[in-house]
Amino acid sequence: MSGVAKVPVARGRPGQPKPRVDKAARGLAVLEAAVEVFAEKGLQVATMQDVADRMGVAKILIYRLYPSRQSLIDALFGEMLARIEADAGRPWGGYGSSIARLVEMSRANPKLALLLLRDARGAPEAAVWRAALEALLTKLIEPFVAPPEDASAAQRAACKHAARTFMPFVIEAWAAGVEETDGMDDTTRTRWFGEIVRAWREATYAAAGLTTPPLPPPHAS
Repeated sequence: MSGVAKVPVARGRPGQPKPRVDKAARGLAVLEAAVEVFAEKGLQVATMQDVADRMGVAKILIYRLYPSRQSLIDALFGEMLARIEADAGRPWGGYGSSIARLVEMSRANPKLALLLLRDARGAPEAAVWRAALEALLTKLIEPFVAPPEDASAAQRAACKHAARTFMPFVIEAWAAGVEETDGMDDTTRTRWFGEIVRAWREATYAAAGLTTPPLPPPHAS
C-alpha cells in the first residue's frame, strides 16, 4: 500500500562488524566450480558467467578473485603442474612407478587432470599449460635415455628424439588410467608400463650404438 513505510530488512546486528569473507575458501570454491563447468561445457566454451551461475553468485564476485578467464585457468593448471614437479623429486620407485604416481595423484581431482590431458591443447588460454606439461614430462623422461658424456652429436640427437617422442605415450597412458578405459587394474598397469619403459630404453641405446647404463636402485615410493 502506498504511504505505508516498509519495515527495513535486518542485515546484521547493529554495532557489530560484518562477517569477514574467507577469501581463500571463496577462491577454492570458485576453482572447484570452474572445474565442473569446464568439464561439462569445455574449456573453449565455458564462460565466467557459467562459473558464477554454478555457484549462484554475481559474476563480479568471481572477477574480484580472478580478473579474467586466463587467471582462473592459470590458477587451476599452475597448481597441478607444481604438484607434478614436486612429486618428481621423490626417489625413483622402479619401472612403472611413474605412471602409478601420476594416476594416483590425479584421482584427487580427475576432471581437472583430464582437462589438462585431453582438452587444454585446443583452448587458447590453456594451450600454454599443455605446452608446459609436455616440456616438463620430456625433461623428466630425458634422464632415462641420457647419453654418456663422450657421446657423439648423432647419439645425443637420438636420445633426445627418443625422450620427445615417448612423451605423448606417457600422456595417453596417464589419461587412460585416470579414465579407467585401459582395461587394467593398478598393478597390471604399473607392470605393463614398466615393461614398455624398459624395452624403450634398451632399444634407444641400441639404436644409438650405446651401452645401456644401469638405473638407480629402486627405492620405496
